[in-house]
Amino acid sequence: MTRRRVELGGVSVDVETEHGPFARYVENQFPAPVASDGGPDIAVRVRWTEGGSAALTPATVFPRWPAEVRADRHVWLGRDSVLCLRADDAPEIAIASTPGPPRRFELRFRFAPAAARLTRILRWRRIPALRRSRLSTLTYYAVYYPVWWHLEARGRAHPLHAAGVAVGGRGLLLGGLPGCGKSTLATSLLGVPGAELLSDNVVLHDGTQLFGCFEPLLLDAATRSHLADHVALTPVGRRHQYERDAYHAPHRNDGVPVAAAVMVARGRATRLERLAAADCARMLVAVNEAAKEIRRYHVLAALLALVEREGLAHFEQRIRHLDQLLDGVPCYWLEVRDGAPGEAVEVLRDLAGHAREAAG
Repeated sequence: MTRRRVELGGVSVDVETEHGPFARYVENQFPAPVASDGGPDIAVRVRWTEGGSAALTPATVFPRWPAEVRADRHVWLGRDSVLCLRADDAPEIAIASTPGPPRRFELRFRFAPAAARLTRILRWRRIPALRRSRLSTLTYYAVYYPVWWHLEARGRAHPLHAAGVAVGGRGLLLGGLPGCGKSTLATSLLGVPGAELLSDNVVLHDGTQLFGCFEPLLLDAATRSHLADHVALTPVGRRHQYERDAYHAPHRNDGVPVAAAVMVARGRATRLERLAAADCARMLVAVNEAAKEIRRYHVLAALLALVEREGLAHFEQRIRHLDQLLDGVPCYWLEVRDGAPGEAVEVLRDLAGHAREAAG
């Protein structure tokens, strides 16, 4: 059994597991050492099982977590705990949680590839790769989602599926659906003097400021070559889909006010048009529900709110705080000509210039 303390968004998490590959994945994901003096804000225990019966009951999955009330086919409630035996569209993950302190989570991951004989014959050589592919999702449920819930429970921050770059102490918020190109634009902007990366995938906000949410960058060869001239990159040592390798890069973690918010999409020509702040906020909400990283979190948060009833207020706060964040902020719709991200980078450089002027 190994234990590692992680800090994310100012929240300390102790991750305990007996599964060596997951322990190494977490260590590579969060390489900065964190002092373990005092108790953590969150304690997470992760169990990895192989095969076995698909029958799911509280007694078979979480025998140490009493739960008497059945709220759903796969959701059970204890006196102060929630047991979710199938996590949303990741049925191999089961989660138990109780408020604490420290706030406690237990995860059981059941690795069981398709059992059909032909499938086994075709896939047996891919089993190690299949195991590795599950570690990213497991990290979201073991670290990111508990931290986001802890932050929301304290009224400190909400997650957005967006990229963020700070220029001159003010943030450019780049929202959009997965694959729209916001990560490419965010990393390209790091060539602007004084630019600092907040995040290329998920940012946090408290209704007044934008914060980074640490993750390694996933870079293809072309983006890596460009970025290496401006940012110190440290290879993590793993490859993700679309032939992208993971790299650590400096991130800014303290809060910055938003200078401009931009919704990114692909189009026939690169063009920029103004958006009403309220429309931009609702688009960001829609993107949150479409992007699986945030949508999965919102499903889990809804279940946790069954026990932590004060969490029901989060649904209203998410909208209200997002409106506050964008109040008085210029918002835009940016279409990027396919194959010509440089055109969009020039547009964003102008916005970044305005951000520097506003900061000055």
